[in-house]
Amino acid sequence: MAKKKNKKEEMQLLERVLAKDSRAFPDFYRQYYKLVITCVRKVFNRHSVDYDQDDVAEAQNQVFLNLVKNDYRKLRQYDPEKGYKLSSWVGLISINTAYDILRKRKLETSSLDDDDHYMPEPVSETPSPLKNLERKEQVEILMKAIEQLTDNERRFVELFYEHQLTHEEIAYRMSLSINTVYSKKNKIKNKLKKILKQMGRN
Repeated sequence: MAKKKNKKEEMQLLERVLAKDSRAFPDFYRQYYKLVITCVRKVFNRHSVDYDQDDVAEAQNQVFLNLVKNDYRKLRQYDPEKGYKLSSWVGLISINTAYDILRKRKLETSSLDDDDHYMPEPVSETPSPLKNLERKEQVEILMKAIEQLTDNERRFVELFYEHQLTHEEIAYRMSLSINTVYSKKNKIKNKLKKILKQMGRN
């Protein structure tokens, strides 16, 4: 079992990897492969995904492939000045990769008409024009409300709802603490409710 490294030791390992020391990446793999597996399983379990060891191994391989491709681009993006350890960055990349896999799986599944795992409740083949109109109006109203947020708040909404990042990922991207992310999310939700109420929509 690889001994847990402190921040200085992690940076030394990263420098060796980026310098393309032939022995560095095997050391890097031994140091972080269990972390990668834990993060992947966490995402799969959070979304009640049916998976087996092969699925985890495939996701794990994809994480390490993402770390090395394009001349270690993702590892070069790590910024120790933000206060996070390298292990936290590797964990975030693992989580992102797991979500990418789930999104891809969802697209593939929804495209198979005879897939037994994709059985929506019987509905009319096409939504009624009224339903389409109502949904369009709701989206337009919400977008107008979001436009009234500050630039920082709109970025938060984009990361959380559009990109579906985790609280940890948003904390890293916006240089916030986890507690601040939770409180900021609640403040923005309450602010949007007030804006919508002022616009005549409860």
